[in-house]
Amino acid sequence: MLRHGRSEANEKGIVASQLTNAEHAFGLIESGRAEAEASVREAASKLHEQAPLRIFMSPFLRTRETAAIAEEILGVKPEVDGRLRERDFGEFELLSDDHYELVWKVDPVNPTEHPGGAETVYEVADRTSELILEAESDPDFSTGLIVTHCDVAMILSCVFQGLDPRHHRSLDPIGTGEVRLFNKSAQS
Repeated sequence: MLRHGRSEANEKGIVASQLTNAEHAFGLIESGRAEAEASVREAASKLHEQAPLRIFMSPFLRTRETAAIAEEILGVKPEVDGRLRERDFGEFELLSDDHYELVWKVDPVNPTEHPGGAETVYEVADRTSELILEAESDPDFSTGLIVTHCDVAMILSCVFQGLDPRHHRSLDPIGTGEVRLFNKSAQS
């Protein structure tokens, strides 16, 4: 899994969780490009050991730019998949990123609630797991690099580890531009 590098939205401290706002805006800042490049270079040999490799990415600008860095290093063309889009934070869109906490406080106690119209952890887990199951059903599939967003990565990390997605905030958060490796044996 690769979280996009530090973006303009991260820098400005705003929620940019909807494709209508972030498909063509809120790209990577220079330090975000550098951290993604360093992380992918560090993981490259491990990723190539598991060839053939496929790269799946969210359609947001910041993830497409991050995936382009991975493509340059790994030599694999990324595939856009809308199921990897950012978690929709509803009415908190384009507001201060302090609003994430309002949703995160609800996740562990009532994971089916939609605070502020936000997408639930289970909705995110369902759509991302669908992509993983599809990829794994391909007999030629070996390894995937998923280029996505923090909440999506953490929720999917729970799925890979057999944990209830409501506890995604209890895991060590994936940093901007960070690659985190999971073995298939770690999945439930």
